[in-house]
Amino acid sequence: MNIKIVELPEIAIIGKEGFCTEESNIVQDLWKQANEHFDEVVELGMKEKDGSFVGFWGAMSDETMSFLPWTNYFTRGYYLAGIEVDKDMEAPEGWKKWIMPARKYLVTEVMFEHYMETFKDVIENQIPLRNMKLSGAACDYTEPSTGKNFLFFPVEEV
Repeated sequence: MNIKIVELPEIAIIGKEGFCTEESNIVQDLWKQANEHFDEVVELGMKEKDGSFVGFWGAMSDETMSFLPWTNYFTRGYYLAGIEVDKDMEAPEGWKKWIMPARKYLVTEVMFEHYMETFKDVIENQIPLRNMKLSGAACDYTEPSTGKNFLFFPVEEV
């Protein structure tokens, strides 16, 4: 598993928000809503110099909206399916805007068919092996220029 540690500043995301539980994980529904209405936010998305978008985020937060890990063994919390934007952008009606705090992240590429296996390995093995602990809710990230998907785990030294 290829893992890197990165430090990111605050990240603003505008997307479709919902609450997930073990019985009702609505992540795919939120992405469907975001994709079906993407034309409403396309002009707000941050872009690279080449014109491609900076990124698409599946941001997560605990029930208190403190950006802590999901509860109930990572099955219960808020999810925001959206696009990275400048911090001063306003969310259109029907959309939510989150500002993710600046953090240090452990990052690894993830394949959809191995998502849970990768997630579990990072939480149970990779983070402790680096003498770190999870300090916030994990996030999904899609790199538009390559289509690759990544998991971002907020971490701090033990």
